[in-house]
Amino acid sequence: MRRATQILAAACLLVVPALARGTGGDESTAVIDKAIKAHFPKGLDTKNKGVRTKSKGTLHISGLDLEFTQEVTAQGASKFKEVMQLTVMNKNVMVTSVFNGKEGWIRADDKDIKVTAEILDEFKQVAYSMGLVQGFFLKDKALKFMAVGESQVKGKAALGVRVSRDGKRDVTLYFDKGTGLLAKVEQRKRDIMSGQEVNEERYITEYQDVGGRKVAKKIEVQRDGAALLEAEVTEVQIVPGFDDAEFVEPK
Repeated sequence: MRRATQILAAACLLVVPALARGTGGDESTAVIDKAIKAHFPKGLDTKNKGVRTKSKGTLHISGLDLEFTQEVTAQGASKFKEVMQLTVMNKNVMVTSVFNGKEGWIRADDKDIKVTAEILDEFKQVAYSMGLVQGFFLKDKALKFMAVGESQVKGKAALGVRVSRDGKRDVTLYFDKGTGLLAKVEQRKRDIMSGQEVNEERYITEYQDVGGRKVAKKIEVQRDGAALLEAEVTEVQIVPGFDDAEFVEPK
């Protein structure tokens, strides 16, 4: 159970990054407008709010390098399902995590892991971040932007915009200054094992074209400066939405 909870903490949010939009000053608005054109070269698509991705990669946990495959199904900013398969100490493990907008479940093989109030709160934050980064708040005036200036991301100049919303943790998005594409997502997250907050940096190092969008192909994640995972998104499905049956308690 302890190992499965570590896996959950490491694995959330390997979905397609795009962008967010709300209210903000001229400087941040210019960055976001450029990003919209970069991510949606054929025009902004606001109808398709369902995304399913398949990924493969490596997790770095407790001194172990664990190869994994993962499928994530996300519905807007409210629901997600993650199924991860990997081998831990010569044993095949499947961990299913589901959040239906109100309730959450974790199942590791045939064992249920208790979803505490802290884990449920983290599920809500993950769902919010998914919706934020995918661009489902294009008309949400509750979002506020603040430009945070220029910095280096993987050796390239990037412009940062901090996104805030009451009751949610701030998320800072860094866009490549040249291309306008999202290069890094930085936010505070709660480590489920320790209960402590950590600084997570999620890098999008390569993009691919899917359905008229630029979406992530390769992703790297660090927590407090230490490598957590590298992943390659091998398949992306973008649709109007999924049936609620996708987001029920795993059996």
